[in-house]
Amino acid sequence: MSKKQIGGIRQEVMKKTTYTAFFIILLFFMTSCATAPPTKLQTDDKRACAQNFTYEGSFLVGRTFKTHQFVSKVSNDDAVARAAKFLAKDGYSITNVDKELGIISASQDVTYGDGKTVPLNVIIDSADAGVNVSISFAVSGGLSTNASIAQDYFCKIIEAISGN
Repeated sequence: MSKKQIGGIRQEVMKKTTYTAFFIILLFFMTSCATAPPTKLQTDDKRACAQNFTYEGSFLVGRTFKTHQFVSKVSNDDAVARAAKFLAKDGYSITNVDKELGIISASQDVTYGDGKTVPLNVIIDSADAGVNVSISFAVSGGLSTNASIAQDYFCKIIEAISGN
């Protein structure tokens, strides 16, 4: 075989290798970005906030954690005030509180995050003899948090709303 033939074979192998690598990377991103139904965290915790806890997403695209629970014998105004106070005491920056709509938007700086923040939203809706509380927390791609820790923290917010 001549050097010219070897060079041609080498170029052909490089093209195939490049195409294969590109296809693998593309396939990886397509499957990691695909939407999947929310995942329930398996837990022995019997609290409603823990049983209703779900998360979706991945490390690459980011994750969203959610829960909801009915809290009895609490007014909408008290629930909003208690949740906002709890979050502020725990280091969250409260970016917006709308008592009329029952929405609290808060964020927290990410350690070593180059200015990144993670948003947390609490939505409180009046219901018969209490309030329905929904909580969501989102981390962007490349950031991570333990689902069990998020679940427990959500339950603490709900406990604060209930006055416990």
